[in-house]
Amino acid sequence: MNIDNKKTALEDDSLLYQKRDDSLGKKDTSNLNRSQKVGYFKDYYLRTIIIAFIILIAVGSLVYTMFFRHQTTILSVAFINEAWMADTDLLGENLRGYYELTSKDELLDCTNYNLEEYGDQMKMTTLIAAQAIDVLVCPEDVFQQYSELGYLTDLSELLPADLYAQYEDLIIESSAVETDTDGTVLETYPAAPHGIDISENAVYQAYGGLGEKAILCVISNTERTDNVIRFLEYLVSPASAEAAEAAQEESPQT
Repeated sequence: MNIDNKKTALEDDSLLYQKRDDSLGKKDTSNLNRSQKVGYFKDYYLRTIIIAFIILIAVGSLVYTMFFRHQTTILSVAFINEAWMADTDLLGENLRGYYELTSKDELLDCTNYNLEEYGDQMKMTTLIAAQAIDVLVCPEDVFQQYSELGYLTDLSELLPADLYAQYEDLIIESSAVETDTDGTVLETYPAAPHGIDISENAVYQAYGGLGEKAILCVISNTERTDNVIRFLEYLVSPASAEAAEAAQEESPQT
């Protein structure tokens, strides 16, 4: 059947053949009053503008963080379990002055961790692997554990001779241990000076150090060795202890 010339009951310009357009065009908005125009704007444009604005802020923040804001960790000290530091905030504040830090992008962290809590234990493992922890202050059982895992630096190789001599009577040696997958000891390496007993250190006590046996050790993968050395110098400085005691006297008692 030839339908090319088929006649229809409707003309070609019939409304049924026109594309349906439910949008409200400019010719229509001109007849709206003020409140109707506001409602029209909210219905058709406001949501899109808000979403676009949020996306713009998120992208801008990401670009700023990635390319313009460069945060640098100066030092990270972790106080573990019983070797608790009562006033980590005050210690961190005074250390910022000691390192002459003025920018918020220069990070200095002093934090207490309770490895009896699973969350803290996992966080500590992750931070050590990410080279985000420099110094540990911990009780003897944790010190032995990390030592056996080979996590600790030989302090005789790290510290300048004169600084090592100041700590020499407080040095604690320990050995790294190699085991198989079942935990059987395959080899015990020679003992090395991995820790310093700072339980009686004046600075540690002045900031509320609570451990009866608080052993300071340095994580072997730290890249901030110069700042670690400066921290150990801070601990044996009489001026540091005096500053800590003065700050404690001035701070509100809790």
